[in-house]
Amino acid sequence: MNWLSLMCKNNMKKKYLVDLHIHSHFSDGKLSIAEIVDLYGAKGFSIIALTDHLADSKTLTGFVTCKLKLSLTSENMDLYLQTIRNEARRAWQKYGMLLIAGAEVTLNSWSRQKGAHLVFLGIDQYINPNQSIEEILIENRQFFSIAAHPLWEKSYEFKTTYLWENRECLASLFDAWECGTANFFSKEVYLSGLPIVASSDFHGPTRFESWKTAAYLEELSTDCLFDSIKNRHVEPVWI
Repeated sequence: MNWLSLMCKNNMKKKYLVDLHIHSHFSDGKLSIAEIVDLYGAKGFSIIALTDHLADSKTLTGFVTCKLKLSLTSENMDLYLQTIRNEARRAWQKYGMLLIAGAEVTLNSWSRQKGAHLVFLGIDQYINPNQSIEEILIENRQFFSIAAHPLWEKSYEFKTTYLWENRECLASLFDAWECGTANFFSKEVYLSGLPIVASSDFHGPTRFESWKTAAYLEELSTDCLFDSIKNRHVEPVWI
């Protein structure tokens, strides 16, 4: 389908604002899940996803992250999911907004060749982060998967380029790739032809203005959203 045909098709659908990469105080976010729902609901968003960090415990960085309570764990996962279910009902009733349960499997490394963050959406159980990247992706294929900021190279943060450098082998295991994260935009990811999303990587109100996604949907549902992303019926927007 050429760009003109895609535009015509999208014009027959409704445009929805979406943010699929948000952190709460269950990891290193500044707000509670309830506060996040109220913030995004008041700003007219239609679909958001909570994706708190889920760090491995086999590496030093992951172990420290867990000890500092900056990560989800097997012990608090049930509480996290129940809180999201409760807030999802309120989000729909008060704002007509869908709230998706997710997690960001966080595999940090001092080596840029090994660092990777994997966002899973629609989760209903704990994900074991103490496996290889390929094992994690294969074991959790029932969830919608996003390669988070695959070209993130900020000098003061962990690099997460493993996924992009191995995209030929991993492309079939991901449903989408982040082309925009916070204030960073990757033209290379956007032009790759891979399914894309753009997200805030929200940690607090000061980081709200950022890249997000506009999705063209026939109806407001997670299934419709995921299909639209896979078919690139979405576009990055700065909000």
